[in-house]
Amino acid sequence: MITPPSTPCFSVVMPLYNKAAHVRAAIESIFSQTVPAHEILVIDNGSTDGGRDLVAAIGDARIKLLDLPTPGPGGYAGRNMGIHAARGDWIAFLDADDLWHPGHLAALAEGIAADPEVCAVATRFDHRFEGRSQPQRIAPQLQQSRSLDFADFLDAWLAVRECPMWTGAIAIRRDTLCQAGLFPEGRAVRGGDKDLWLRVIARGRLRYDPRVTAVFHRDSDNKVSKSTTTLDLPCIVDTARGMLAGATAREALLLRRLVNQEIAHYARYAMKYPGRTTIRLGDLYLPEGAGAAALLLAAKLIPASLRQSGHALRNRLLARG
Repeated sequence: MITPPSTPCFSVVMPLYNKAAHVRAAIESIFSQTVPAHEILVIDNGSTDGGRDLVAAIGDARIKLLDLPTPGPGGYAGRNMGIHAARGDWIAFLDADDLWHPGHLAALAEGIAADPEVCAVATRFDHRFEGRSQPQRIAPQLQQSRSLDFADFLDAWLAVRECPMWTGAIAIRRDTLCQAGLFPEGRAVRGGDKDLWLRVIARGRLRYDPRVTAVFHRDSDNKVSKSTTTLDLPCIVDTARGMLAGATAREALLLRRLVNQEIAHYARYAMKYPGRTTIRLGDLYLPEGAGAAALLLAAKLIPASLRQSGHALRNRLLARG
């Protein structure tokens, strides 16, 4: 298939660590795109389950297999290595246990064509659990395709407490990623993707398309999110605070709300862990963060056994609908 000259040149970056059960299907979903990817950079981080050999055996010239020097889960470091090695002007991300629908890159290309000055494009996606799917929650203003400036982006994020951008359903200009500072490897084990998206959209507009074009598998093998905790301050808090000095009044208000919201998320997640959260009340913006403060106090003061049993009960009730 010949890529038309007007089509964006997409490099796909895929970190790999012990995803042998999923990686071939993920790569096949890239091969199935109606707008082809220019290259697929698979960055292995010392997989021990044969996943790297599966990728090497595919034998497609578009696949470039790279190796990180330090074994273990390293999605941020792997993505950064892939971005540095990429030759495309747009970087699309797909984790080795997620999938794209065939029109995913085409939808991203349409978004770029609709607003050529944007620095990022995103589509909607499905959360896929065992036995059920749940579409990404989006703000009412995202029901139609549109471009968002920084304040619009924050407003849409806060409206549903879910970032409009998810790693497997976006593409970002390579030069913007480099200017924004890439993924925070060494600074965070969780939440680093949202931290980067905040830094990216502070530099330019996002084009959002509400069509569902990707699948986020929440129950796949070896999920890093299931082996890491949220007891420390989210890395996005320091990033948001650093933006306040140069923000407009509206942006500053939204950034403060975002800090409170992300701390509330971490306080809620901390309920399921035996350890104590290290986040302080002074990390919140008060008095508007009163609800987040109550959650944080509960995470700090309620005994671990009661926190964990309450969290498990909440999850069972939510599962029943």
